[in-house]
Amino acid sequence: MGKYFKETKTFISNNISLRKPQRLAHKKLKDSFEGENYTHKIIVLPTGAGKTGVIGLAPYEISEGKVLIITPSLVIREGISDDFDTRTQYNFWTERNVILNDENLPSVYRFAGYNTPGDKKRVTRYLDNADIVIANIHKVYSSNSKKTLRDILDEDYFDMIIIDEAHHSAANSWLKTLEHFSAKKIVKLTATPFRSDEKELDGEIIYEYSMADAINNDYIKNVVSEDYTNEELKFIVDEETVDKETALDVMDKSWVTRSVAYSRECSKTIVDMSEQTLKDKRANGNAHHQIIAVACGIQHAKQIKELYEETGLSAEYVTSESPEEAEKSIIEFKKGQLDVLVNVNMLGEGFDHPNISIAAIFRPFRTLPPYAQFIGRALRRINEPNTIDDIDNVAHVVYHKELDLDELWDYYTGQKEKAERKKGILREYDESIYEKDSSVGQVKADGGVVKTTKEFLSDGVGNQYRKALEDVIRERDAELKSTSEKMKAAGISEEEIEDFIHQQRRKLEQDIDAKANKLRDELIREELHEIHKEDIANQVELLFERADVDPKGDDLPSKSANPIYSSAKTNDAYVMMYINYNLKQKLKRGIDEWETYDFDEARKLLPDLIDRLYKKLIER
Repeated sequence: MGKYFKETKTFISNNISLRKPQRLAHKKLKDSFEGENYTHKIIVLPTGAGKTGVIGLAPYEISEGKVLIITPSLVIREGISDDFDTRTQYNFWTERNVILNDENLPSVYRFAGYNTPGDKKRVTRYLDNADIVIANIHKVYSSNSKKTLRDILDEDYFDMIIIDEAHHSAANSWLKTLEHFSAKKIVKLTATPFRSDEKELDGEIIYEYSMADAINNDYIKNVVSEDYTNEELKFIVDEETVDKETALDVMDKSWVTRSVAYSRECSKTIVDMSEQTLKDKRANGNAHHQIIAVACGIQHAKQIKELYEETGLSAEYVTSESPEEAEKSIIEFKKGQLDVLVNVNMLGEGFDHPNISIAAIFRPFRTLPPYAQFIGRALRRINEPNTIDDIDNVAHVVYHKELDLDELWDYYTGQKEKAERKKGILREYDESIYEKDSSVGQVKADGGVVKTTKEFLSDGVGNQYRKALEDVIRERDAELKSTSEKMKAAGISEEEIEDFIHQQRRKLEQDIDAKANKLRDELIREELHEIHKEDIANQVELLFERADVDPKGDDLPSKSANPIYSSAKTNDAYVMMYINYNLKQKLKRGIDEWETYDFDEARKLLPDLIDRLYKKLIER
């Protein structure tokens, strides 16, 4: 049992059924624990980029014992439990071809507590048989209960603890949990690498995948902000009507924003604007778009619900104080029977529903984490047929300007600018791969045309491999089913049939290994090429930020006398040509001819090239 995650054969590193950030996060995690480096590991992924998949991959090849997954809420626990339910073929590991033999799937137990001593014995048995235990934090530790995991399990029970939505982990219950369990491997996942009090999380960020990259790679919706105010806004202070500036002088900013939040007139403005956006998206897109709204409190939520109903939209509100009613409303909303769901401190995270395309804010946010988590509910992509990305996969954040949310929105604005900047840098990288030397020779062309296609983790090698796996599994399953039925008809015992099935499944693994080995070198090279490209793009982006230079300026090419770079029109084109030319000279061959060790050597050479470019930029 203790060696399950080390010994189970998995397909991760070159598996294009997995997203790139999932593969890279697993590799970074595995590397980070080498040499008994047991600091807390932090993985930062935006909502919708595949965080649950990273959790499912994290223990494999790393953990030497049982794994505990801790979630901050029941909503998140239920979502993860559904994805990891190995009783169905739709579990994460099977769907993503991570584990090809169903006999090797992990034993997963969702701990929901117990009541009687008899229940405790049953629960303990399930825990002892599980490879993975999933629990809400309140079932792991609670000052009001002696029936939590912390109370019934020994300190060395788990080798790895994975904390989802880790910005909560500074809370007392989380700290008490980590004080009790002596797990060596602590993994924290979050979309925001700092706590609600704005302090950084305890641990080492080993992998961060930006929201900009997630937008660029079509993992999440793009996002736009729509803030509204009224031409004339007045406040009542000590029974006197004053303008905003006077109100700020007499009261303070917090008072003004709270007043706007609770103003029926201001709320109606946001209701009307978000309703119009919803109508536009439904009329011009191809999806059933919906609104998620956030209110200050229950009475406030009731008011917003009524305002939406006055426009003709169907609406309901949910609060953690009425979980049963909330569950019914959530089900109705997910079925598309409600247009609007107003929530009070309940659906800030872990609530996944792609049709949410409008996030309507009716309350002030003082810190980034809850604000970012709420907007994250609208970022999950709609992947239905005939989707119009420019309409259906754009999320709208709608709020009143006087809620003073502009500073928090700047986080997203920065991400969008970063996305556009990085996209341009990657484009220059691709162009620079094919730069020509200034010297040329004569070429004679004769005969027919020979076509050579090279692909960069698109639809070729990866899909060829995936199709090969699927074909083998499908054919073997059909053959296995037919043979088993014939054996049963012939009177062969169930035990012998089970033994036969077990042997055939082991043979299936051997066949798949053989197919994997044929494409292994090429797949590894494709993966290394992608990692290399991503590494260059990230370092070049930081280079321009550090030097405070516009990537699309011409500072470098305009001052260069080197004929090799004469065709560069912009700084980022120059930088990419410089890096790729120097790597080619040092390694004695172009990237198309690199072997796996060349990519490792390029990684070592890159920092020096970046430093040289930095000196060129600051001396410009």
